[in-house]
Amino acid sequence: MTTDIRDQAYLSGSEAQKLNFVNDSNRYIFRKHYRSGLRSHIFEILTAKDVLKETQGVDMDGIRLFPRAKPKKMFRILRNKFEKKEEIFHEIKKYHLLLKYLGPEFIAESDEFIVDYTGTGTNQIVLCGLQEYVEGEMLDPWRLFGEDYLWNLFKFNIHEDFQLQTLVQTAQKNIATFVKRIRHMITGMGYIPDLAGIGNLILTPDGALKLVDINNIVKIKLDDSILIDDKGYPSCDISVEVLSILEREILQKDIPTNDPIYRFFLSPERKKKVKALEKKFYKNL
Repeated sequence: MTTDIRDQAYLSGSEAQKLNFVNDSNRYIFRKHYRSGLRSHIFEILTAKDVLKETQGVDMDGIRLFPRAKPKKMFRILRNKFEKKEEIFHEIKKYHLLLKYLGPEFIAESDEFIVDYTGTGTNQIVLCGLQEYVEGEMLDPWRLFGEDYLWNLFKFNIHEDFQLQTLVQTAQKNIATFVKRIRHMITGMGYIPDLAGIGNLILTPDGALKLVDINNIVKIKLDDSILIDDKGYPSCDISVEVLSILEREILQKDIPTNDPIYRFFLSPERKKKVKALEKKFYKNL
């Protein structure tokens, strides 16, 4: 499969090379996104027309404006090295697991596909995705400041109290459904997605909640071992902690002390071990 874009698409690094599976075009421009992370190279797919407005500006009633070009899609290139196609198919199954349990309304949908990358001089199978672009505010679980968090998040764009209240209630309802579906995924399949990364959860202007990091789904094990993901991060335990934060801080729920998931993963002894692993992860970055 070949993706039709205009600019050269590059992998990171000083010796980056042009991707052989990308065609030049007059319609689209490929721009590296600022949030490319440990698991994926991420590019914005922009129309050449929008980028021209962004760089040269447009005249609006005698005022020169430079509107930022909004992506039509996000293009992900996974950093994972796959030896066999079966390994890629297993990775894609994780995405479909998310789609099954959360539904398209709670994740940034993606069309996953395989390419043959030859930039290193050898053939290498690479998993890519054309993903929905989600516009909105980051829901940062580590910076939730009380029950008015959602109100303060939306109030800069909406000034009518009634509309603001309605939007907050919509967001709370969507977050409650999201939490319920994540818990269903945990009990039904024993997996949880990565909820911990800053920017992984986006609240849209209409109050919808979207999980945009769809490539890190980890197994849950109810034993003394603390699972780390392929990058060495204890994302399972941290994601469970985020789930509890959403319930306590945003939904203002009193979590029962006998809740089996939280009682196991959030015990003081286990959290101490998790924090040590988290500290080690950041030290090795």
